[in-house]
Order: sequence, then C-alpha cells, then structure tokens
Amino acid sequence: MRSLLLIALFAVGFNAIGQKVPVQISKPEKDVYGIRLDAPKGVYQYAFRIGEWETISKTLKSRYEWLSETGRFRVYVAENGLTYVEEILDSYGKVRYKTTYDYVESTDSWENSYTDMDTGESVKFTSKFTNGSMVETIKRTDNENNNTYTIVADNVVLYTANRTYKNGFTLITHIGIATKITSK
Repeated sequence: MRSLLLIALFAVGFNAIGQKVPVQISKPEKDVYGIRLDAPKGVYQYAFRIGEWETISKTLKSRYEWLSETGRFRVYVAENGLTYVEEILDSYGKVRYKTTYDYVESTDSWENSYTDMDTGESVKFTSKFTNGSMVETIKRTDNENNNTYTIVADNVVLYTANRTYKNGFTLITHIGIATKITSK
C-alpha cells in the first residue's frame, strides 16, 4: 500500500513539473505621455513634438519657384514607451508618411526610419539635440539634408531644411512653422 502511495505522489509531482506555470510580466510604468518612467533621460528630447500639429510651409520646387502647403501631423510614443512615431497626414486624415525615432543612449542621438506609406520606400537617418534644436541628418549619394526643428514656444516649432551638395553648395529647400493643436 505504501508503495502505491509513493508511486501516486511521484506521478502527481512529476506531472506538476511538466505543467507550465503562468508567469506574470509586469509592464513598465509610463508617464502621462506614454514614456517609460525608467527611460534614459535623453528619451525626453523629442517630447516637445508629442501631439497633433498644423503646418504652413514652403518647399523649393525649382530655382525660382516655391510651393506653399498646409498640413497636419501627429507624434506619439509607441507602446514600448521609448520610440516616438510621427505620422504625416493627408487632407483626409490618412497616414502618408511615417517616421520612427529610437534613442541611442551611448551617442546621445537618434536612429530614425522614414517610410512612404504609398511606395514603401524607407530611408534611415540620424538626429541629435543640439543647442535647443533637433537636427536631423539625411545622407544621400549626392547631397546631405540637415533638417532643423527649433522650439519657439511650447506649441510652436520652426522647421528649416538645408541641402548641401558634394561641391559644398548649400541651399534652403524647405521652411515651415508648426503649431500644436492638441497635446496628446
């Protein structure tokens, strides 16, 4: 009888070992903007852009012709609490372009990925917060773009894009002002 009891206990114990025990994984706590509370300090560099924005801008089309445009975009923090997502919207609210911004603590800079939602084209570029402005650098085979976001107020950002060619010639290709219409 004792042998049967030991065999039954052994069988129950062995069966329990094979059972998967549910593991509770706690999600990191986040602030009001969705940024993780344990995020590196540098992750807050892009926080000024969180919200929905209206823009007025001019883009150089040719040597003497500028295209004036108005638009909208929104910036939010992804579910991981560390990555920023910027979505450029068309006049119907459809996402046309999406850019992600991932902070690299070791260089105090950002790795970014821009995607055209219609063509699937993707461009990787970097940015760095310098002297109160965020400067994005996009290197191409024949030129380099430096896009600068200058914070004017809590709800106003100036944007300029300078393109420098291999021969050293630099010109402004885009200027704009963005006004925040919602904070989140």
